[in-house]
Amino acid sequence: MLHFTFNNITPFYKLWLKQALLLVLIAIPFIVSAQKFTAQISNNKVTVGENVQISYTLNGNGSNFKPPVFKDFNVLSGPNQSSSVSIVNNSVSQSVTLSYIIAATKEGKFTIGPASIVADGKTLQSNAIAIEVSKNASSAQSQSSGQNNKAGAASENAGNDVFVKTFIDKSKAYQGEQITVTHKVYSRYQLVDLRNLKFPDYTGFWSQDVSNQKTIQVTNENLDGVAYQVAELKRSFLFAQRSGKMEIKPVEVECVIRRQSRRAPRDVFEQFFGGGYEDVQIAAKGKTVTVDVLPLPKADQPENFGGAVGDFSFKANLSKQKVKANDALNLTITISGQGNLKLIEPQKINFPEDFEVYDPKISEKITAGTSDVSGSKTFDYLVIPRHEGDYKIEPIHFSFFDPAKKKYISIPSPEFNIHVDKGDNESATVSKFNPKSKEEVKILGNDIRYIKTGRINFKPVDDYFFGSPVFYIGLCSPFVAFFMFVFMRKKYIAENSDIVAVKSRKATKMAKKRLVLAEQHLKLNNKELFYSEILKAVFGYVGDKFNMPLSDLNKENITEILKRKNVDDSIVQKLMEIVNNCEYAKYAPNAVSSDLMSIYSNTVETITKVEDEVR
Repeated sequence: MLHFTFNNITPFYKLWLKQALLLVLIAIPFIVSAQKFTAQISNNKVTVGENVQISYTLNGNGSNFKPPVFKDFNVLSGPNQSSSVSIVNNSVSQSVTLSYIIAATKEGKFTIGPASIVADGKTLQSNAIAIEVSKNASSAQSQSSGQNNKAGAASENAGNDVFVKTFIDKSKAYQGEQITVTHKVYSRYQLVDLRNLKFPDYTGFWSQDVSNQKTIQVTNENLDGVAYQVAELKRSFLFAQRSGKMEIKPVEVECVIRRQSRRAPRDVFEQFFGGGYEDVQIAAKGKTVTVDVLPLPKADQPENFGGAVGDFSFKANLSKQKVKANDALNLTITISGQGNLKLIEPQKINFPEDFEVYDPKISEKITAGTSDVSGSKTFDYLVIPRHEGDYKIEPIHFSFFDPAKKKYISIPSPEFNIHVDKGDNESATVSKFNPKSKEEVKILGNDIRYIKTGRINFKPVDDYFFGSPVFYIGLCSPFVAFFMFVFMRKKYIAENSDIVAVKSRKATKMAKKRLVLAEQHLKLNNKELFYSEILKAVFGYVGDKFNMPLSDLNKENITEILKRKNVDDSIVQKLMEIVNNCEYAKYAPNAVSSDLMSIYSNTVETITKVEDEVR
């Protein structure tokens, strides 16, 4: 025990020594206490999608906090920081807490690794957290009630202390016009946690959330002279899909706030410093917001208007204007700007009748920034002229409604002139147009008809249909057709009851479909896609024919199964050569000198031979 005497010291120094001794005694708990860094979770048994809070607490100050990797979890909020200083029985303690709100994406048992922080020059690691995720909805409800009890937060009504507001940048908008909606929660006290967020589904709107809004940030805001902590829960861009009065439903959230405790102080120190603090859980719900959606004006609406609303630019490009018959070319249409890009449909284009046109390939580059939805949408048409000659594609008109200018704007493309030379496989005697039926001949007026050729059959005047052989055949045909249908249906059910046999029968048909795609890539000289489709055709045929799962499809297993089915070795070797060439070509396409047409022909021939061998 330490003894201090003050007999030979002046009163002034006695007072100074007493104060110094008091400061040393107060500082001792901070000096001798070892800093600890621990992790806690509000509930370690949850369901898929259920919110759970994980907290990391340091009894002191630290820096360079590194959270763990939340694999298989979505981070809904965090890191949310809070700190506290307390004096209990002359013992002073200080702590800092960093918390996250996470939700599991799938069921199972997971381990969340430790976090780390630097304190007093040392790197501290927290403990790992084990969590079990199930898919039982009733279990999720019981665990949710347990979670609230463990958090130590009492429930109260929101009142004016905590409330949710929904903001829209415009209360009146045109159909398809962008509306920015922001959901915020306001609290007069410190926001500690946000739980069980329930956002509306925006019925009647197409919605796009802000892409870079990953975490919820808490800021300070003065509203009507009152200071609040504000958390922006979500910001979205809405596009109404119909006109009229439309409602945006409110957001529901459970907020945990930290305020001064309303209970009586436990000791004189607590009374002197204003009492302790408590965490209170408050349920808050916003109000429904109504938007007046105006219909698009009918006056001056272009005939080719497809519902695009915003501010756009438009361009159309043709890959080449001189081709040979049966060679492909591409017409690319790109629409860029701000607005309802996602809802824009392909444009109506008048292609020449001799052109074979495929459905367009659609690609999008759309982003939702902080103020609008912008980007581009591209329609790529594959076009194949079938006959030689000179053709033209009339100008394509893209029309959209600009809500800022309140008028329709139409942007035309240039006219495309295409010269088609005779194809390499066409003979000199083939004419430009050779109709095969009467339907292919256009009627140029009511005075020109297709001349009927062949023998004309006349019928007697008193030849009636009633009582004729044809009449009785027609009378009995429904009954015969019914019994044939029953017979064929039973036969179909019996044949398709064995799934393995069905896949084996259809293996050749599926291989032909895949080879059709390979042929299209062959014509377009897309080597990489061509080799990929050839490999899919070979592996898909063997898998379907012999009921082999995808994971077992490799060259060794294919060779073994074919030899077991007594397929000739030369055919097996030829099939393996095709697989080796295609696999090598996928990684080094320029190093392969084989003709694509010969590879295609060899594949068709080899699959046909295998089918004949195992039939």
